[in-house]
Amino acid sequence: MNLTTISTTSGPAHLLLGFRLLMRPGLRRFVLLPLLGNIVLFSLGFTAGLYGLDVALDHWLGESLHWIRWLLYPVLALLFLVISFYGFTLLANLLLAPFNGVLAARVEKLLTGKGPDDLGRTLWGEAWFTITQESKRILVIVLLLGSVFLLSLIPGVGLIAAPLGLLLGGWLLAADFAGNVMGNWGFDFSTQRHFRGRHRWPFLSFGLTAMGLALVPVVNFALLPAAVAGSTALCIRLRDADSARHQARDESDPA
Repeated sequence: MNLTTISTTSGPAHLLLGFRLLMRPGLRRFVLLPLLGNIVLFSLGFTAGLYGLDVALDHWLGESLHWIRWLLYPVLALLFLVISFYGFTLLANLLLAPFNGVLAARVEKLLTGKGPDDLGRTLWGEAWFTITQESKRILVIVLLLGSVFLLSLIPGVGLIAAPLGLLLGGWLLAADFAGNVMGNWGFDFSTQRHFRGRHRWPFLSFGLTAMGLALVPVVNFALLPAAVAGSTALCIRLRDADSARHQARDESDPA
């Protein structure tokens, strides 16, 4: 598949490409497990969340303020939907990381004609690498989101927490999806961070678009495998662009 018709800096275009890639015959069987896992996690989380909201409102309001329930419930339910769609998308990618890595490898082979190179790790070495990288990623997510939450509690200053949280959420989603293909390349946490830092806008626009699609019913079920596929295409394109720039610089640099 030719990627040259898509702008290197267009994160949204690569995410839409991810949805198109899901229909390719060579990928369908690798999409099935991430898709089913995403549906199960969303369904369980959504059901448990609404049940918990009912219980919480009954406990807080009691019988005397029961009429307020009908005013608060739609607002709180909508807030819960926004948080859960983002949160469970992030959680699903973390829990299904091994399967998403396989999907990313298949997408890379489909797009470039070859899969990621064999890194020469043993099974235990690969497992340890995955565990350490995912642990670092989870720690960073908790620290950043916790910082935004604490910021929201400060009077006045907390006004910037909402837009900051939106940008941070998009960035973290993009980083999480990109971690699948870059993990296949053997990029450790630091190398991935530097790679994303060189291409902030493509990754941020990709993540923000994913956040928006996470709120679209039915579409959000297919978002996880589509985002893995689209992020793989984006990372390949950016890596090739970096290589082309380095090669041009080396050729122009006098010996």
